[in-house]
Amino acid sequence: MTSRNRRAVQLYEITWLGTGPEPEVRTVVAGEVAAVIEYAGEHGMRVRVRPCRRPVEEPSTNAKKEGAS
Repeated sequence: MTSRNRRAVQLYEITWLGTGPEPEVRTVVAGEVAAVIEYAGEHGMRVRVRPCRRPVEEPSTNAKKEGAS
């Protein structure tokens, strides 16, 4: 598979603050960040959002179809 068949997906690390002795950490895709912030605000929670250092490569839909043949 060539690199042109893949697209970069930016991930963000979400840290839920004040959830106990060890904060809960999750990784989400860029499109989910706004929803996490909105949810936290609605429930009086605090979160820290940081981009992950390297984007993850996700196969394109064309590559999935080619592999299925």
